[in-house]
Amino acid sequence: MTDLDDIQRDLAEARAALIAGLAGLTPEQIARRPPGEITDEEQRWPINDVIWHVGVTEDAFCRQIAQGLAERPIVNTPAPKRPEILTTAPLLVEWLIQSRRPTLALLKRLNATDLDTEFTMPNGAKRTPRQRLTTLLGHDRDHLVQVNALRALSAEA
Repeated sequence: MTDLDDIQRDLAEARAALIAGLAGLTPEQIARRPPGEITDEEQRWPINDVIWHVGVTEDAFCRQIAQGLAERPIVNTPAPKRPEILTTAPLLVEWLIQSRRPTLALLKRLNATDLDTEFTMPNGAKRTPRQRLTTLLGHDRDHLVQVNALRALSAEA
């Protein structure tokens, strides 16, 4: 196996786990905002906003990698607002599947050298596709923990 195969496998496993975490959720659980104040340090999103964020972040990272490898300036655009219709587990799953497709297409075009090619982010930080993909992997895993915590909260309510 190559590094690219390992990355693709790990991304697939993390995304499958996130999708599995949505199984059986009701629209009420999906839209339920956790109790408490919203602070600068912590955003209290309902599950549908968490999943929307996962897909939007993946899109941004995929574009950063493509722009960086093409030696174009990295352009960060504001995240679009979540569509109001995104209120059921099947729609959230479809969003996660669709938001992964460009990343899979990008992975097919990458080679081992590309993984470690540095590009400059708008803030001046240096990144590589490997770093962006590793962060993306952790992002899915972190938000699975968040979805599970939100699921547990709605079971307690």
